[in-house]
Amino acid sequence: MTDAQKMVRLNLDLSPELNQILDELAKKIGTNKSDVLRQAITLMQIMVIAKEETKKLGVPEANQLIANEIILSSEQQPKPHPLDTFMERLGPWEDERTAEEIVKDIFDLLIASVALTENYTLVTNNTRHYERINGLKLENWTLP
Repeated sequence: MTDAQKMVRLNLDLSPELNQILDELAKKIGTNKSDVLRQAITLMQIMVIAKEETKKLGVPEANQLIANEIILSSEQQPKPHPLDTFMERLGPWEDERTAEEIVKDIFDLLIASVALTENYTLVTNNTRHYERINGLKLENWTLP
């Protein structure tokens, strides 16, 4: 049995406007109206599945390749960088220090952002650098 024999013939009533749209789409993508309808059904199927799985679909910019657009489930989504989450939750770091002093403490900020993001308790002997960070659970195990 050939592929043509496996096909199901479908009669479809369309308005002249829809038929014209099908013709225009077929010309734009270099195919026929049947292929346009098959692709439309496939796209609708993808949209329904995405909605059922609470995924988001987007239309890429004109200069982007569709092949580069990947839909990931929420479990597959990359986690935001801890410093981004830190800034979202607590706002910018404001103090009177110079830029050089702030750069010296950047690792403390990164450590604090990870602890906050992951809801960890930060255990350190250097509590002075972390005490002003709201919401950070802090412990010093060196104290009696």
